Amino acid sequence: MRIRQIGTLVFNANTNIVVDETNQDAPGIGFRVNSLFDPQPFAVEIAFRRETRQQTLNAVNALARELYSYAQRRQNERIAVAGGAQVIVEDEIGGTSLRSYLRDAAVTLLSVEATSTGFLARVRVTGTLINPFVNYTATGTSVSNFRLYERRIVTLTGTSDGYLYKNYIDFTASNIPGLYNALLAIEELESATGTSRIEVFSPTTNNNNVVMQPFSAGWQTLTRGVLSSGGSATFTYNIPATLSRDVYRVFIEIFCQNTPVNARYIVSWPGQPQITETITGDRSWYTPALLAPDTSTLPLTLEIQNVPSGTMIMPLVLIPMDGVYVWNVVSSPTLSWYRIVDLQLAINTPFASNPPGIIYGAPGFVSSRYIAAFNGVMSPNTGSASSSLFIYSHRIEPASFA
Repeated sequence: MRIRQIGTLVFNANTNIVVDETNQDAPGIGFRVNSLFDPQPFAVEIAFRRETRQQTLNAVNALARELYSYAQRRQNERIAVAGGAQVIVEDEIGGTSLRSYLRDAAVTLLSVEATSTGFLARVRVTGTLINPFVNYTATGTSVSNFRLYERRIVTLTGTSDGYLYKNYIDFTASNIPGLYNALLAIEELESATGTSRIEVFSPTTNNNNVVMQPFSAGWQTLTRGVLSSGGSATFTYNIPATLSRDVYRVFIEIFCQNTPVNARYIVSWPGQPQITETITGDRSWYTPALLAPDTSTLPLTLEIQNVPSGTMIMPLVLIPMDGVYVWNVVSSPTLSWYRIVDLQLAINTPFASNPPGIIYGAPGFVSSRYIAAFNGVMSPNTGSASSSLFIYSHRIEPASFA
């Protein structure tokens, strides 16, 4: 990596990273696939060249003082970054767009040498970068008219195949009255021809008190069951043997338009004993178990008991354990928007919703330029209901710090 600046210290002919004639870049901090956005150890050797010995030591003093001062306050409006000196490395075009923040810094004076042109001090600076180097300028992707239960393949705007991107999310609901629990899943795809593994299956039932209602999810027509009277009902989801071999999280949405009392659901399938859980009025999404596909069609049975009239039983959603980010937003029944921002990039509250609620999930996500997005929101009126998803992407250049 080519470091251009630490704090206000800009490297030039008299102050630079120690390299040799054949290796013009300093050793990188490492590209870690499984912990890409965890804090990273940092170590570099800096050479200060000045006319006198005291001027050389003064430069070392200035660097140490600045590292201390920047550690005492939050930088550049990043409210979730508890101080640290900015570190800038050279990007693909030789610019200074890639940066991170150095915390817990230590400065060690290695030597002071007299040379033919003055004095040379060598200093080792170590510490922890709060995250790998990332472009703090974002490009935006708009996912408009995002239908209920739609799964959509998205190419991030202004991106390219050679990089990764750190992304954060703004979600807005349109004409979705009564929304109080929203699910969002983002799946990283390896290429433009990558196939999403998020699957959705509609229920069937023989109960007379259930009205089956088809609705368009954009990518396919799905069906939900609506209880015309309160009570109990049983539904079946047939999971085909052609389902991709993977380990899936089972997501079931039971949308109650009225507060349930002593309600519960029971779910099971061949080889899986019954799982029972209370149905509450403050959330609609439930995640009872993991599922691995069988070699033949797998019937999953869902029984609901003591639910009020108007309760909606939605299609079953299977989301792979690996490579998919999932967020669960719980609010009061007028949820209109929510925001999920990476902690290192946030200049306002990283997690927020209107009305205020609880957001479960990671602070942002890392992906290539290709993703699949699933919109797990529901409304009694599916005709005019839709959402918009805005994704802000920050470029990561692995070679710049690997």
